[in-house]
Parts: sequence; structure tokens; C-alpha cells
Amino acid sequence: MTRFSLRASTIVLLLGASGPAVAQQPATWTVAPIVGVYLPTSDLVHDQLVPSPGPLEPERVTINQSTGLVLGIRANRTLSAKFTLELEFQYAFSDAEMAGLRREPADQVGDTLPARVITLGADVLYEVFRSPFTPFAIHLLGGLGLVSRGGEFFDQGGGVFESLEGGTDLALILGTGFRYGLSPRVGLRLDVRDYISSYTQSLPGGELDSQLQNDFWITAAAEISL
Repeated sequence: MTRFSLRASTIVLLLGASGPAVAQQPATWTVAPIVGVYLPTSDLVHDQLVPSPGPLEPERVTINQSTGLVLGIRANRTLSAKFTLELEFQYAFSDAEMAGLRREPADQVGDTLPARVITLGADVLYEVFRSPFTPFAIHLLGGLGLVSRGGEFFDQGGGVFESLEGGTDLALILGTGFRYGLSPRVGLRLDVRDYISSYTQSLPGGELDSQLQNDFWITAAAEISL
């Protein structure tokens, strides 16, 4: 009887000790408003021949987007002490410009008009370093996303064509950043993300060659744990 009581007491103590250990690392949800800067590093179209140009249309065109303000929101869920699953939505106010060279009459045509870039991404964050003395951590991340382009520039054909289709492209997401905790429930975060995609511009006479895009999104966020 004494031996049975000893075993039962040991089991109760082990269960009691394991319960709080699991509770110390619960899965938590975090939401964060985002503000930042959108930095495209290459032209959407770079000095390409226009297939079957119509009257008064240019024979060669270049299309690019400019640096712009970013607003968005991010939600994440902790999977473990090192890994976090994230979903994010970002909206960039980015003007687009078309520069075209027309032979007859010989001049340059095109315009700069308001445009937008929208991304929807899902990625996994991996914490590579956490300071033992301050609430500071460095992370890497990777995932997949969608990049959608549109706005007045595309609706008005860059001031040259009747209209243009911006379209939506699949992107590979790579990035890094750091977090700094202000309290157990609130933290600041800075990220640099590269949305890597391939952009193909459709014109009334056909499609132009695809162009590799490296769109950098530099963002700051205030993370709030729920």
C-alpha cells in the first residue's frame, strides 16, 4: 500500500510540473498595423519593341513604377519558440510612368499617372537570435505571395494606349528584420522584404517580354498580442 501511494504521488507531481511548463509557451495571435516604403528596383518594361504598333503609337516603350508610401496589416500565430506563421496585406501608392518613342511624327510620348501595388503574402518567420539581456530579436522569413498592379495609369493606357492590364503575379518572399518588445503585449518591428516576381505587359498587339521584378518593402509595425 505504501509503495502504491508513493507511485501515485510521483505521477501527480510529474503532471503538476509538466502543466505549467506547457502553459509558459502558449500559441498566441498577434496583429500589427504596417507603414513603410515601397522600393521597386527594375522597370516593368525596359525599352522593348511594341508588337504591331497602331497609328500614333510608339514603336518602343519603357514602363516603370516609383517609390511610394505603404500601408497594410499583418497577423501572425506563434508555432514554437523559433517559428511563426504570418499573413499580410500591403497597399503601395506608387505612380507609374510610360516613356515611348514614336517614329511618325518623331517624338516621345507617354505620361506619369497614379497607380497602386497590392500584395497578399503568407510566410514563415524564423528567429535566429534573441538577446539574453534585452527584449531584442533578429529574424529571417520566407514564403509566397501575390503582387497585383492597377490604378489610373493602367486604366488610361499610360497616356498612349487605350488601356493596359496590370495583372496579378505569383511572388517569392524573402526577408529579414528585428523585433523589440516594449511590454509583454506590445512590440515594435522593422522588416525588409523582397517580393520576387516576373512581370509581363500585355499590349493591344501582343505581349512584351517578361521582366524580373525585385520589389522591396521596408516596413515598420506595432505588434499587439491578443
